[in-house]
Amino acid sequence: MEEIEVTIQSILPSDEPQGRFRLRISPESTVEALLREICREANSPLKPEYCLRSKEHDLLSRNDILVQIGVQDGAFLHWTSERKSFIFLAKCNTFWFLALVSFIIGTVGIVAICVIKFKDADPNTDYAVVFDAGSTHTAMFIYKWEGSKLNGTAVAVQLGEKCTADGSGISEFANNPQEAGKSLIHCVSSAKAAIPYDKHALTPIYLGATAGMRLLNASNSSASNEILNSVREVLKQSSFKFTSPDSAVRIISGAEEGTFSWITSNYVTNAFKVQRPGVQGLIAPTIVPSIGALDLGGASTQISFVSNVTMPVGYAAVLQLFGHNYTVYTHSYLCYGVMEITNRIMAVLIKESSSNKTEMNHPCLPEGYNITVSYKELFGSPCVTGAAYLNAFGSKISLNDVADQNYTFLGTSNGSACESLLSSSLFNTSSCPYSRCSFNGIYQPEPAGAFYAFSSFFYVTNFLNLSTSTTSSFKHNDLVSAIKKICNSSWVELLELPVTKQEKANLMWYCLQSTYIDLLLYEGYNFSDTMWTAINFVEKISATEVGWTLGFVLNESGNYPENYPEVAIYTITFSLLMVLFCLFIVVSIGLAAQGKRIQGSKDVRYRRMSTYGAI
Repeated sequence: MEEIEVTIQSILPSDEPQGRFRLRISPESTVEALLREICREANSPLKPEYCLRSKEHDLLSRNDILVQIGVQDGAFLHWTSERKSFIFLAKCNTFWFLALVSFIIGTVGIVAICVIKFKDADPNTDYAVVFDAGSTHTAMFIYKWEGSKLNGTAVAVQLGEKCTADGSGISEFANNPQEAGKSLIHCVSSAKAAIPYDKHALTPIYLGATAGMRLLNASNSSASNEILNSVREVLKQSSFKFTSPDSAVRIISGAEEGTFSWITSNYVTNAFKVQRPGVQGLIAPTIVPSIGALDLGGASTQISFVSNVTMPVGYAAVLQLFGHNYTVYTHSYLCYGVMEITNRIMAVLIKESSSNKTEMNHPCLPEGYNITVSYKELFGSPCVTGAAYLNAFGSKISLNDVADQNYTFLGTSNGSACESLLSSSLFNTSSCPYSRCSFNGIYQPEPAGAFYAFSSFFYVTNFLNLSTSTTSSFKHNDLVSAIKKICNSSWVELLELPVTKQEKANLMWYCLQSTYIDLLLYEGYNFSDTMWTAINFVEKISATEVGWTLGFVLNESGNYPENYPEVAIYTITFSLLMVLFCLFIVVSIGLAAQGKRIQGSKDVRYRRMSTYGAI
């Protein structure tokens, strides 16, 4: 067969043979044979990457026969290298790579700015520390809230458990006032550990003293002032905010105590329709406009509730909370706490006995139990002989000067006699200068709505197994039956009951205290049988202690500056970044399309031969 003439144009890189070659070769030769002839002509070795392509740039396999693949006389071929195709492939991969990078930037950018924009902003959390200095003990509570507040009021929650200070109530330090401040030190240290260090200087710390200090202030104001000054010195040395010592550490009035307790009761029961952050199992908003509060401490008792009637001066407190105004009836009965009532009843028994008698029966104490008290510790109480007693009961019990005398009371377990003694000694309902009174001539509207009873109201009924963590209300007859059982039990029978250490220390007084609670609510505050189930006896609601301290913080928070969380990204910045990152995604789509188009072209033009690299 005659030879054919083939023209080969080198398109190799500049460091490779260049030029155009005309060769004559048999059409039955292979592409590889033609390559050998070209290399011989160019005086170059045959390299594995050398290849021939058609005029249309189709790759010719080295094993192909020239005539079989259409290479005829006068054909024009390209002498090239597979390295060129590698470069082309790299160019094609660059589009895909750029498309991927652009898509990742756009997607990650959009996700990032959305997370920053729409995640819950890290709030600027504020804190407050409050000591409740009661007549029998002092407890410290920590509260926290987002600094932005809600309509001017903090949405606070209790942080951790309360801390109980050393010793009993600070009023017991009358003979050694400096010890009052020292008794708080370990609780102050506990607060420092619970609150972030950078918040210490911004966290106000308070101490509010209640009825025990009210009584001490009435009988010994100098001792009272020394105790408060001792407390101020300790709190001043703490790292917390303490800029107004006289207002931060003070004796709060009975009206304030009742009002703050009312705020707490309505807040923790969601009567204010405020969602507290982080509180699990929050009860539904109450079906009544508000909740009443009943507090029973060691030296006083308070009742507070909203009433629609016009009230005399001195019986109403006007509050502004969460953007709403409230007018609350409130009254505090000093000397009507469970500890002072105990002293009152023993003083009455002494007065009713012969003047020289030092041993007498006590119907409220269990049979088989005896207690001896001195004249000084009994008649030294302001609620027995002082001005506080006159204000509470209208008269004082005075005996001859027998300061060194001791009195022994013998328990008789006589429930009915105990009830008669308390009723006649504590509640004077003979006169009322108003349209309606509770007792002792004190104005009180008719109780309405639901009530929360706490402190000793809860402790006593909890001992009687009437109020628990799951059950807070019960019928009046249930209380009457429980009182009858406890008051008719002997001391030996009481000691057989499964009780806690704290309950055992108070075991002998549960008959008197439960009878007093029944009379106070039923005869004193006028809760009828039908209204009784509206009273809920509670200690905590949603992990929050029910008392006056939380209400104090909520009321005080109106004076705190707003502390809004920092805005991580503003709306206009968010919008501009969103457009930018969306453009990255659009560009990535365009780059991917271009890469696909070029890849498709390469697949057609540059099919790699299965024998690539063979010599």
